[in-house]
Amino acid sequence: MSFKVSYRPDIDGLRAIAIILVIIFHAGFSFFSGGYIGVDVFFVLSGFLITSLIDYEIKEQIFSFKQFYLRRIRRIVPVLVFILLITTIPAYFLLFADNLESFGRTLIHTFLCTNNFYLYVNLSDYFAENSDLIPFLHTWSLSVEEQFYFFLPPFLLLLHKNLNISKRRVVMILLFVISLLFSIYQTKTNSRAAYFLLPSRLFELLIGSCVAIYWDRVPNLNQSKNNLLSIIGLLLILIPAITLNDTSSFPGINAFWPCLGTAMLIVSGKTTDTRGIINKFIENKFFVGIGLISYSLYLWHWPIFVFIKYEGLKLDGIIRIVALILIFVLSYFSWRFIEQPFRTTLKFNFKKTIVILFVPSLITISLIYGILDINNGFPERQPELKEFNPKTNFANVVRKECYYSHKIANCKDCSFGAKKDSIDGILIGDSFANHSVAFLDVLAKDANLYIHDCTAPDNPLLNRLEEDGTPIYPPKFANERLEYAKKFKYIFIAANWIMNSNPKSKNHQSIVNTIGSLVKLNKKIILIDCLLPINEMDLHKAKLLKTGKPIYFEERNIKVPNKILPKNYIVNEIKHKFPTVIIIDLKDVICNSGKCDISIDKTIIYKDASHLNIIGAKLLGEKYLKLKTNPLIKLNN
Repeated sequence: MSFKVSYRPDIDGLRAIAIILVIIFHAGFSFFSGGYIGVDVFFVLSGFLITSLIDYEIKEQIFSFKQFYLRRIRRIVPVLVFILLITTIPAYFLLFADNLESFGRTLIHTFLCTNNFYLYVNLSDYFAENSDLIPFLHTWSLSVEEQFYFFLPPFLLLLHKNLNISKRRVVMILLFVISLLFSIYQTKTNSRAAYFLLPSRLFELLIGSCVAIYWDRVPNLNQSKNNLLSIIGLLLILIPAITLNDTSSFPGINAFWPCLGTAMLIVSGKTTDTRGIINKFIENKFFVGIGLISYSLYLWHWPIFVFIKYEGLKLDGIIRIVALILIFVLSYFSWRFIEQPFRTTLKFNFKKTIVILFVPSLITISLIYGILDINNGFPERQPELKEFNPKTNFANVVRKECYYSHKIANCKDCSFGAKKDSIDGILIGDSFANHSVAFLDVLAKDANLYIHDCTAPDNPLLNRLEEDGTPIYPPKFANERLEYAKKFKYIFIAANWIMNSNPKSKNHQSIVNTIGSLVKLNKKIILIDCLLPINEMDLHKAKLLKTGKPIYFEERNIKVPNKILPKNYIVNEIKHKFPTVIIIDLKDVICNSGKCDISIDKTIIYKDASHLNIIGAKLLGEKYLKLKTNPLIKLNN
């Protein structure tokens, strides 16, 4: 028996609950600290509605991939592209160069429905403090949904062609159970992948799909049973929204309960005459109205909040109220004049929709991305922040031939210090060695040393290793670089030592053993100990202060804690095991009384949360010479 779900106002009411929870959470109201589960409510609703439609059309033999994706384009693309383009205007004027460059990337990834992959690779955590700097952070969920829509139609067609209804239902239930178990497992083992990627979210969409597949088997309950079911369903949504927070394990089992509650509310509204009390309540004009504009609300709210917080304003009080009003006004406008026309009157066939709507949108978004990316986010817009111009002050850009090329012995192009006829030593390591060149250049010139630098990503000394000891990249370059370094008496090494400080890790052991072998060869090892990583929001605050933008935070001299590193910290272990190794600790001149500066002479020395910019590294070198004796002079005596 096939069925087509008719319009249900309580479904829009559920959408309203979902978006209200999300907006309240993102607006910073503490009483719904788990309001992000509103996204999971959307997933269940999407799974139910889309599966119902596809299943009906397949049974009636009227399903068409063209028509299905045409409906998706009409539903998703017009208002999405409109908001992407509109928000680009304030983004250009408000965002710092690195954030604007990243903004361009999230634009294209949002349009291509791959933003969840981009964020998974580039963001440590959805709830990280620096997520407040990403205007389209929230579109990861849109990417998950659209990826599900690519998978679902052919999968349902395959089931219909090969299995009867009973077996199809069994397959859907099994797939749901497997995906739920996988989500629980991955939430514990790889929480970032679990949060952003479809496999760990699949069970949420499949709950809705299973309800749709079993719809004709769902009993028509009487009034009292539907009332009870709807109340329990709402509680299963609201309780997690109140009790969960940004430290809770998620999705996994914590996401299951609000999804189950949503499924219950879908079922309790099946029969119009006996629908549940909650279903009746949320189908009033207020909830239905919010549900109708929920897609626009979802797209608008987060960029508005980000732009406010980005400017150093606190999202509370009157500012929060004005922001919420603005979000609802913009959402109604985009629903009324963008969403609705493209779903009702501006309806073209598949070919015209691709030619008139999709391709021009793709070209426009791609051009914006390309322009922002090629120009590095236009750093000249903030001349006060000259240290953040990649073309002149980012070592990985300025010395890219000495970092990304994986060339060995290109001393002519990659050397620093006092120029002489012959090279005195070599600097090897990863990005931390690359950004240390400007620092060492000051010391080397003072000591009359000429040094060749040979650095590469993820090559601290040799190659970075997996947990089982397998090199992440082919080891050829790392091995050849080490052999070449042995030709020099002086070997400078700089790396992200904090990342390699687990004594049980293969990387830690490999580095210590390799340095030991170099010491045995009577090589003079000079090891650069890196600065501690800083919070990206502290770096953002420092930029705001330097540009004179309005701020709400109290600090005027941003400092970061100088953490006491343990005895088994890899640099401490090397110092203990190999006393002849010279340790140059950058923290010696930037940290005092338990706090570390992030600026020298009003110049921010960091490029990002971990790396130095070139001006900052040079100033650090000059300050080191003033406060400390130059340890490299001893090498030349």
